[in-house]
Amino acid sequence: MSRKPTVVIADDHPLVCSGLKTMLEPWLDVVAMVHHGNDLMATVARHHPDLVLMDLSLPGQNGLALTRLLKEKGESPRVLVVTMHADPVYADEALRAGADGFLLKTARAAELRQAADEVLAGRRYVTPEVSPARSKKAGRGKAAIPGGLLEVDLAGVSQLTERQRQVLLLIGQGYSNQEVGDQLGVSAKAIEYHRASIRQTLAITSQAALYRLATHYVEARGRS
Repeated sequence: MSRKPTVVIADDHPLVCSGLKTMLEPWLDVVAMVHHGNDLMATVARHHPDLVLMDLSLPGQNGLALTRLLKEKGESPRVLVVTMHADPVYADEALRAGADGFLLKTARAAELRQAADEVLAGRRYVTPEVSPARSKKAGRGKAAIPGGLLEVDLAGVSQLTERQRQVLLLIGQGYSNQEVGDQLGVSAKAIEYHRASIRQTLAITSQAALYRLATHYVEARGRS
């Protein structure tokens, strides 16, 4: 009898993990479930799974950063992003980070299994419900932002206040408004106000575009 492919599920909601596990087994072998981003790399090193089901909004290290880390390793597992974010910009960013597939949490079991089959076979799978955004190739120090495909120079971030830059950094690390507020000691409503102010200052036309700029800001700080 052939060995079943092994899977690690990374999602901060235990009920979501349990639901995904139920849909995958006994066809695949779920060897571990991780609820915090900072625990994933050690779990992968311990179990050497064939596939990681990756949520984007993990506490600690977010799904995009973890995908990049996994892909930097020589023998990394396949990564199938499973997220609630349906805007094409999230699919685009996940694929840029090295993900092998992109699926929504609203998917039925049949599509989950199809997506897993595809990425395990070495093929890319993106749910038909979204298509990767066609972004202009950004120049050095710039991020292509959907919403008219506006190019925003990251140097423009210097226009923001120190608190707004803190908010932007935490958004790029995958934290929700409530989590950002908890870290900064303010309410989620205050964070929503800061998000709106950042968008107005940088002429960003959508929340998805703000998220994309924030992820590029995190990357730029990591290179500096």
